[in-house]
Amino acid sequence: MERKIDRKDWRRNAHDRLFARLEVPFYSLTQRLDVTDVAAWANARGVSFYAAMIWVTMKALNGVEAFRYELRGEDVYLLDHRNPSYTYSWDDELFGICGVEWRDGESPVDFAARCKAAEAANTSPVPTAEADAAGHDVYLSSLPWIDYTHISQEFPLDNTDSTPRIMWGRFTTDEKGRKTLSYTVQVNHRLIDGIHLARLYEALSGAIRALEEY
Repeated sequence: MERKIDRKDWRRNAHDRLFARLEVPFYSLTQRLDVTDVAAWANARGVSFYAAMIWVTMKALNGVEAFRYELRGEDVYLLDHRNPSYTYSWDDELFGICGVEWRDGESPVDFAARCKAAEAANTSPVPTAEADAAGHDVYLSSLPWIDYTHISQEFPLDNTDSTPRIMWGRFTTDEKGRKTLSYTVQVNHRLIDGIHLARLYEALSGAIRALEEY
């Protein structure tokens, strides 16, 4: 389900128009994220840490309304939810791209199993243009080899591009045993401000705590 927004009643309309003047209204934020409990949960249940991170990310992101707005020309829509489109290891050097449907209320264990099955069913590392355009995705990726401090991601020179792009790096463990990693969110300023990024990080903490329910 999705709902077309009436711009006359949209509180963000003036801010959208402000940033619509820019060819590149995109920006990103990198912050350290404590993933100690994600790693422990995944290890205890034999679930991929990466799949657990995707579940945590999608649960948090879909819970913040600003991340579900989408621009289509001059129109704005509020999506019911976004679906993850993520990279994974295709072979020793190449990555694959896999998209799965997000199902509200699904356990992270079942979600991880669906991801694994979808990856196994892929016949090509990259989707067709038609498949890539289908759905309303979040682009997710990981750099498990690098604990980076800053990263920029690719994007089209289309200032209506509404796809959030999220990436995280290799986690490190401190002297107290806490695991943290760099977590980067890239968004369109036409739709998302700093306060919404703060709400996402708050929601991530809640989603990590929610893992213990499963």
